[in-house]
Amino acid sequence: MSSRQFYDAYASGYESYVRRHAGYLFAVEKAIIEVSNGRSDIALLDVGTGTGERLQRLVLELLPNRVTAIDNSREMVALARRNCPVADVRTLALGDPELSSAIPGGFDLVTCLSNVLGHVPRDLLVPGLRQIRSLLKPGGTFVLDVNNRYNAASYGGGRVARNIIRDCVLPRGRSFTAAYQAGDEVLRTQVHLFRPAEVIALLRKSGFASVRVGFRDYATGEECGRFAGSIVAKAVRI
Repeated sequence: MSSRQFYDAYASGYESYVRRHAGYLFAVEKAIIEVSNGRSDIALLDVGTGTGERLQRLVLELLPNRVTAIDNSREMVALARRNCPVADVRTLALGDPELSSAIPGGFDLVTCLSNVLGHVPRDLLVPGLRQIRSLLKPGGTFVLDVNNRYNAASYGGGRVARNIIRDCVLPRGRSFTAAYQAGDEVLRTQVHLFRPAEVIALLRKSGFASVRVGFRDYATGEECGRFAGSIVAKAVRI
């Protein structure tokens, strides 16, 4: 099923995912807060906001003067509007041709968290990232995190070794199937797993000149090596 259908159904059970990965989620949020350098007059956009709970935590720390969020799941949008009432939350998808005209630009900070980019169709990744760049102010920062297909701590050393070998032949990478049990039905959707070099290449192709990539343990959130955690990237619009 599509990502939108999957997350419409997953919305009510998303809290369990948050509990399992709380250490990682909070560590990434702390890194985002540090990016703001203590400024409280920023405009913030959250792409793929989900339930809006993470956005609300960021809002309480950053105290931005404008908060906007988008998600392609109507059920998630409904939750986000309740959980982060100060945000202008829209039902829009990254890569939607109407996105740039529907949302006034001029953001100081754009976030795209919890592997949202892994759900974006491959042919819309660069157009979507270019949309994000166009919505940022010059000097504005984009922070994202995505699943790392070389994360041996999560996927096992043998599988990661096979992924590295496959990537020599198919550098576009592969997808995995995310699953969620909704009552008696198991719902599934395809999600892309990224290589670190792939993330850098996509951001640079989308016009970001300053790109930094790091890795964080998916359980604790501690900084780690490229074969032990998820990818967290920061890009600046020059």
